[in-house]
Amino acid sequence: MDDHARSDARPPAPPTGAGDAHAAAAAGVAVGRVSALEREIEALRQSNGQLLNLLDATAIATVFLDRDLRVVRYTPAACALFRFIPGDLGRPLSDLATPLRYAGLMDDAAHVLRHLGAVEREVEAGASTWYLARVLPHRTGEGEVAGVVLTFVDISELRLAQRALRESEARFGAIVNHASVGVLQADESGRIFFVNRHYARMLGYDEGELVGTLMMDLIHPGDRAPSMERTERLLRDRQPFQIEKRCLRKDGSVLWMHNSVGLLDAAGDERPSLVVVSTDIGERRRAEDALRASEERLRLIVENAVEYAIFSTDLQARITGWNTGAERLLGYSEPEVVGRFADLVFTDEDRAAGAPRLELQAALREGHAMDDRWHVRKDGSRFWASGALMPMRGPDGLVGFVKILRDQSQQRAAQQALEAANRSKDRFLAVLSHELRNPLASIHAAGTALAEPDLPAPERGRVIDIVRRQTQTMKVLLDDLLDVSSLRLGRMNLRKRWVPVRVLVEAAVEATRHGVDEAAHALAVAVPEPELQVFVDPVRMSQVLSNLLTNAVKYTPDGGRIALDVSQQGAEIVFGVSDNGIGMEAGVVESMFEMFAQRPSELRPGAGGLGIGLALVRSIVELHGGRVSGDSRGPGKGSRFIVAVPIGGLPGEVRPDPQLAATPADDAAHAARPLRVLLVDDNADAVWPIARLLGLRGFDTQVALSGSEALTQVVHAPPDVLVLDIGMPSPDGYEVARAVKAMPDAQAVRLIAATGWGQPDDVERTRRAGFDAHLVKPLDLDELVAALRRLCPDP
Repeated sequence: MDDHARSDARPPAPPTGAGDAHAAAAAGVAVGRVSALEREIEALRQSNGQLLNLLDATAIATVFLDRDLRVVRYTPAACALFRFIPGDLGRPLSDLATPLRYAGLMDDAAHVLRHLGAVEREVEAGASTWYLARVLPHRTGEGEVAGVVLTFVDISELRLAQRALRESEARFGAIVNHASVGVLQADESGRIFFVNRHYARMLGYDEGELVGTLMMDLIHPGDRAPSMERTERLLRDRQPFQIEKRCLRKDGSVLWMHNSVGLLDAAGDERPSLVVVSTDIGERRRAEDALRASEERLRLIVENAVEYAIFSTDLQARITGWNTGAERLLGYSEPEVVGRFADLVFTDEDRAAGAPRLELQAALREGHAMDDRWHVRKDGSRFWASGALMPMRGPDGLVGFVKILRDQSQQRAAQQALEAANRSKDRFLAVLSHELRNPLASIHAAGTALAEPDLPAPERGRVIDIVRRQTQTMKVLLDDLLDVSSLRLGRMNLRKRWVPVRVLVEAAVEATRHGVDEAAHALAVAVPEPELQVFVDPVRMSQVLSNLLTNAVKYTPDGGRIALDVSQQGAEIVFGVSDNGIGMEAGVVESMFEMFAQRPSELRPGAGGLGIGLALVRSIVELHGGRVSGDSRGPGKGSRFIVAVPIGGLPGEVRPDPQLAATPADDAAHAARPLRVLLVDDNADAVWPIARLLGLRGFDTQVALSGSEALTQVVHAPPDVLVLDIGMPSPDGYEVARAVKAMPDAQAVRLIAATGWGQPDDVERTRRAGFDAHLVKPLDLDELVAALRRLCPDP
């Protein structure tokens, strides 16, 4: 052995100096770690041995399988289930016979290996033998999945006990369900968990339908408080009680029941339950109620119930008694009426028709006579009252009648107001039907004429004008209805800004120009200089003026004079619209501002409108903080309507210079490249004309009849603007918009929503969805072109 080998074999020399001391310390630490590791291994070996001994000693059948589902280990208790022999170690479990009726065992084991979850099932192993089988992933000490472990716990006795319990409950249920009384069982909170068949039928329910409901919900609201108080005392003092109360049937009718209520103690730690045994006492209560009602009628006379006019008569209907309520309601004192015939409270018309005699006959025949009619006071005034006339019997038979009256004038007025509202609604629906039918008839006739190939070109142009004019009429009607709905729901939001008064007037005049020209009216407009400005919503204020002008056109004979004048009066701008038309009575003017109010007019067909124009005018003006009023000197003398709104604005705000208003660019400026527009709508009849007209205006227009078709076209050739119908079948407009926004090559595409929904909430929703503009159907070509130019000024 050479020197190097020998030095390696010898123990290290003692350290000398500081370096040797450090080496010795390091060696000592290493030796300590080795010793600790050996101790941990020994402890793990002992723990593993203890675990294996525990598994062998347990009564739970346990089988360990590797990842190939081969048997790795099993406990002695598992031998009875799989008939293991030592040679079965390493064999697939599927090769071994077992009495378990568990056809899906291997599938469950494979599922656990794949998903690392747990599977639990109850499986049978021969007659009356059941096991709770659990399949779990088996992991090593390092956390790796080594296979699965199967455990089988014998639950045969539990199953037998459960079956015996079910049979006992079935016997109990059969006995209780055949009982002739109702039985209910509920927990301490009053939640029902059992009712027998008779109880359910008494209340009109099917068996089991009441389970889970609250017992107190079955009790009439007037009887719940005493029932709750007695039940709380029962739970506190454990003293049963009996109570008669009203219960509610399923159909809402009332059933009187006698209830015996007690506590049923439960086994173990379970809480006691409430038991209620009920019988139907409806017939007895009805008899008692009838007796009390008779006594109550007499009591009312004795006690002089001042809210009721109560008086008695003899068999000839002469008054014999008169309470203070009758004196208060009818105005007669008792001495004034005793001995007089009771028909003095009837109107002359009812007396002439024999109503008092017929009422007496009905009371004798039916036992009572009910009437709701007009009655007459001593001073001749009339009031509406509900009355009841009943025979009054003594020991020797019929002795007379008793009459009870109650003033129902206020209720009658409320009913009449409701009927008036219904008539107003019916009138509105009739007018709406008429107003929509007229333009529809014109459009239908025009469409038929356009289909005629020999129609001359000049007449074809006239037909086109009819279609456009009648379509605009329908659009105005629908817009007014939507505005009224917005106002009633509080959803009309004003978008105020500084606007030249001249712009408002010009917009209103332009909107009514066709009607003015058609009726050959002379329209005088006076806007003072210098240019006035007002802080308003320009769309809504123009709508106010156009509605007033439209009314003037409707109710002024052809060739009449209409004037629109503007002035500043203090801090207000005042608009006046005058005409020399049919006018109205002075007392009728204010009613014209009510919803659906109309002035009768035979000037021209369709002049009536929906009767909401002036109501809409007042609402919009009041939203601006202004006021509106009307005036007429009488029929045939014309009318004048005044609108005054605050000039408005914020303190210190600078008004814009009206001279700097921008003018719209001419279409020729956009002729460098046609703007590419893709119209998407599942209504081909609606989208084709718009596409054709846009093409004539110089746009490069394509059409898609579904959201899927639109997305395909956008992928191949993104347009400049995408006009989307919101309400298409899936994918709808919102879905298409989201998909386009997600396309890298379509980020520059502008989106316009085209929809029949135009409320502020609808506009806000499309804005949040990423749309750049919101247009309401039917699309107006000029509005669409303006939106396209605004979104893409330089294609």
